[in-house]
Amino acid sequence: MAASETVVSLTIQSEECAARMQAVADLLLLTSDIRPVNTESLSVFGESYAKCRDTIIARTKGLSVLTRDLLQQIRSGLYRECGETLREICGMVMSLTECSAHAAYLAATSEPGAIKSIPGIIDKYKVSRAKFDIEHNCNQIQHTPIIELSPLRVVNISGEISKNLHVLTMACVLASDASEDPFHKEQFRLCVRSMTACATALLSAIKRYKNTLDEKNRTRCVVFTKPLIVACQALVEYATEPEHLGTPAQLSDAGKKIQTSILGGCMSVVSPCVQLCLCIHSLAHNISNAELQRKTISCSSAITDGANLLSNALRQKSSPRTSYADVSP
Repeated sequence: MAASETVVSLTIQSEECAARMQAVADLLLLTSDIRPVNTESLSVFGESYAKCRDTIIARTKGLSVLTRDLLQQIRSGLYRECGETLREICGMVMSLTECSAHAAYLAATSEPGAIKSIPGIIDKYKVSRAKFDIEHNCNQIQHTPIIELSPLRVVNISGEISKNLHVLTMACVLASDASEDPFHKEQFRLCVRSMTACATALLSAIKRYKNTLDEKNRTRCVVFTKPLIVACQALVEYATEPEHLGTPAQLSDAGKKIQTSILGGCMSVVSPCVQLCLCIHSLAHNISNAELQRKTISCSSAITDGANLLSNALRQKSSPRTSYADVSP
């Protein structure tokens, strides 16, 4: 691959990773909607705060190792390896964010006076995350250089789209079955039909593109991503109307402080990770820029400091800092 194409690929990956980490943080950390995080990967924790805490602390240590590797790779001009490490960091940070939000819920609702959330017929985070992941994969089709869109990469993208379409479909089917209102029963089904029709057209175009990787077929795929994104947005906006979501938890003052300390500690990890991606984006075009190099080192140090802050908040259920302006209590 030409050096210029490698740089373009790294800048695209850094933008995507920053957007994905920020999206999960927006959904789970920057909200006053207090609910458990019900993902498949977190099902093993159940109601165990201790298991969540220990897993998060272990992952923060792994994150520090990855950031050190990333700095060494970018200094050495290993852009392909740098992109792979960025994706690892992104996945770890999103998982860490989910675990931290769930741990904050468990800790806060264990305090006297707290009232736990009551689930509705829709899990807001699950469907919102699926919608975002569909948009993310559609954007990969649009922006990734053709030379990098190998048949295997295209298969992986279509597989991710299909997986998240299944999440939205099952959420709507279950919601339709659970709803007692005839209008909502039918509306959930109609949303699925609309989304499925758009998805079928896109996946057919992707299949053609996989066999013939040229700009004409890619443009056709891009055309069909647009109605799918709109259909998914409409579905999720409807599905996440308040009447479908149940009731969020109510916390005591002590519970709010605990929740704020844990979410704030997590945000102090996520924010420098997002900034690190943006620095890598700029540094890829100007590797000798001393100021950008200094910023990447500063971000790495901030990630380590944030990891320590989060670990301490989890261990103590209180924070050594008392105010987090970016996190709603």
